[in-house]
Amino acid sequence: IEEEDNIELPNDDFTENDIRMAWKKFCDKEKVNGNNNMLSLLNMSDPVIENNSIIISTINKMNQKEVKGYKNRIQAFISKELNNYSITVDVSLDEVKKKKNFVDSKDKLDALVKENHNISLLVNEFKLRI
Repeated sequence: IEEEDNIELPNDDFTENDIRMAWKKFCDKEKVNGNNNMLSLLNMSDPVIENNSIIISTINKMNQKEVKGYKNRIQAFISKELNNYSITVDVSLDEVKKKKNFVDSKDKLDALVKENHNISLLVNEFKLRI
């Protein structure tokens, strides 16, 4: 006869700061273990914390795949640290936006003026030409 085990895992309360401390401990552990490649991937951006989820952003699909392979280890460590097993870890792809290549100096100036109106004042004040 098989019995179903209904084991309830702890779900202690925690703060965002608690998660950040657990994240730092995990990264420190990886450093001590010599997992420098994974450590550099994890340090590329700060994790985003939403409710009980930790979202790790990666810059390309290769990094995303590597971090996803490590996701369970991260989740287990942080869950144990915080004594809360409802925490999840997600890995997202956040590709870096490509820099706009300007065609000419006029395009560059227009982009600068768009960012800072004071530049157009300088151009007018000093009667600058492109």
